[in-house]
Amino acid sequence: MPDTQLVQLMAAGDRAARAELCDRHRLSVYAQVYVALVDPTAAEQVVVETFDRAWRTASEFNPRAGSPLAWLSGIARALAERRRTATPSR
Repeated sequence: MPDTQLVQLMAAGDRAARAELCDRHRLSVYAQVYVALVDPTAAEQVVVETFDRAWRTASEFNPRAGSPLAWLSGIARALAERRRTATPSR
C-alpha cells in the first residue's frame, strides 16, 4: 500500500495504517533527528513526537506538497530544532 494511502487511512483513524507508516519510516526519521541532536534518547523522543503529531494532523497532509516521508521529515526537523534550541549548551 502506498504511503499516501496510509496517511489517508490515518486521517480516518486507522491505527494499523499508523503502525505501518511508522514501521516504514522510523529509522529514516530517527537518523535525521539524531544528526541534529546527537543524543539517542532525545532523538527517540522526537521520533515518537513526530509520529504522534502525524497521527493528529494526518487530515492536513497535502500529497501535492510532497511525499509522506518529506512531510514526516519536516515535522521531525521542526521538533528537533525546537528541542535543540530549548536545551542550553553544555
